[in-house]
Amino acid sequence: MKKKMAAFLALFGMVWLAACTGGGQADGTERESEEKITLHVWHQWTNDTNELKKLYDNAVERYMSEHENLVIQTHTLDTEAYKTKISAEFAGAADGIDVFYYWGASTARKLVEADKLLPLDDYITEEIREQILPESEAAFQYNGKTYSLPSFSWYLTLFCNRDIFEEAGASIPSTYTELLDAVGQINDLGAVTPIAAGAKDGWNLALIYQALAMREVGAQNVNRMLNGEILFEDAGYREGAEKLVELYNQNAFGKNPLDSGNDEANRMFVKGDAAMRIMGSWFANQIYTDEAASINPDHVVAVGIPMIEGKGNESDYCGGFVESFWVNKSTAYESEAAEFAIYINEAIGNAAYESGSGFSGWKTRQEKKELNPLFVQIEKLLLDGRTGVLAWDTSLDPHAAAVHNDLVQFLCTPDADIDSFIEKHKKVINVK
Repeated sequence: MKKKMAAFLALFGMVWLAACTGGGQADGTERESEEKITLHVWHQWTNDTNELKKLYDNAVERYMSEHENLVIQTHTLDTEAYKTKISAEFAGAADGIDVFYYWGASTARKLVEADKLLPLDDYITEEIREQILPESEAAFQYNGKTYSLPSFSWYLTLFCNRDIFEEAGASIPSTYTELLDAVGQINDLGAVTPIAAGAKDGWNLALIYQALAMREVGAQNVNRMLNGEILFEDAGYREGAEKLVELYNQNAFGKNPLDSGNDEANRMFVKGDAAMRIMGSWFANQIYTDEAASINPDHVVAVGIPMIEGKGNESDYCGGFVESFWVNKSTAYESEAAEFAIYINEAIGNAAYESGSGFSGWKTRQEKKELNPLFVQIEKLLLDGRTGVLAWDTSLDPHAAAVHNDLVQFLCTPDADIDSFIEKHKKVINVK
């Protein structure tokens, strides 16, 4: 009996001591439930002038203030380096990534097929689903499962500086012929680049080619090609390439378009050194907020991609819902990562709309008078749109997408070989 009593008192003493010391372990560490959890989150917005980066940073700050046990450690790389990083990491376990920004449709499909991504269905409540625009989820669903939720959509826009057009005596172009005429008239001014192309970043120039190809081939047929339903063989793809070469030969992009990338091209436009910029709708906000801007933003006109006479539907456009945050299936913090991914997608989607950077995939309500006038112009264009085409590098197989962006750059060189451009595309796209 004495031995049993001694054992009981010893056990009681241990419990009492643990209670007095806050329940810590023998080495003095806190209980696991009170430990800080760090989520490593990756995205591609590196420039502090990028409105989406500001929106993300603000959203993360709010989230951490509401989740005191959670630390969001953010990592960034420029777009092309970012794509390489994500591909390399997910060739393995991607241990240093919990949540990451990526593109849906075919881009994420390989990660889904390799069982690298976490489905979010168990974390999407009815309340959450009721807040999502029904037409915005397709690019994030595979085999009946939802792997992410939308943030915002985009619309490829031709931004025109009306002051430069008036000085050159040019008209805002609604057709390709009018675009060529405007290029010639603006070149006559001598000091202004007609179109800031950002061609050093292949995806910038690829958007221009894709816009021309969409007008030549039609959005429905381009989508069927990107989805693997038909081959890359329509004559319109060649004609689109011929038009891009023609624009280059007419000095539409300046003498050395491959010398400057996305950020430089954006800066050229907002400083009045370029008359036009073909870019996603997110650029509208920078025109108003860039501290280096010297143009009058209210004198910028937003229009759709010029039509090619006798071809296509005016309601076709480049854009749609494809950008989102995803969860690495191997994360050590599944529920925390899933909940943050859902939160940041909604936060970025709504903030993008409210700031005039993108069109939310959530049922946001914002008075139009509070949006910048340029964004309102683009929203009207989007409302008239019927069939959208996502950027090819988010729809094609990753290898084919990389080849595409590289090949487009060769069209802006003195020795552009259109035959080679077409044949190399066929080899990577027309694969069973």
